[in-house]
Amino acid sequence: MKKEIREKFCELLGKDKVLFEEPMSSHTTFRIGGPAEVFLMPESYEQIRSALALCREEGLPYFVLGNGSNLLVSDSGYRGVIIQVYKRMNEIRVEGERIFVQAGALLSK
Repeated sequence: MKKEIREKFCELLGKDKVLFEEPMSSHTTFRIGGPAEVFLMPESYEQIRSALALCREEGLPYFVLGNGSNLLVSDSGYRGVIIQVYKRMNEIRVEGERIFVQAGALLSK
């Protein structure tokens, strides 16, 4: 992946939320999988939307990752962008008779 594209991801999310060649074995319950070319950890809807827009604009394959349950990743890894919503997008809020749940919330909660 071009250096300019990597830098754009860092600008969109912040350098601390973008990892390169991140082992997917660290993010799956089966603890298997080679490196993801780019691993993003967005903290807001806006960051997700911006990351997806950049992926589409550059023609990059992407995968939205939750908790990594029941996911098998090849030992050769993933050539593209992984967008993890589990750890930073897991808020659950109850307001009266409504429940608001972010995409990364665990089903058990």
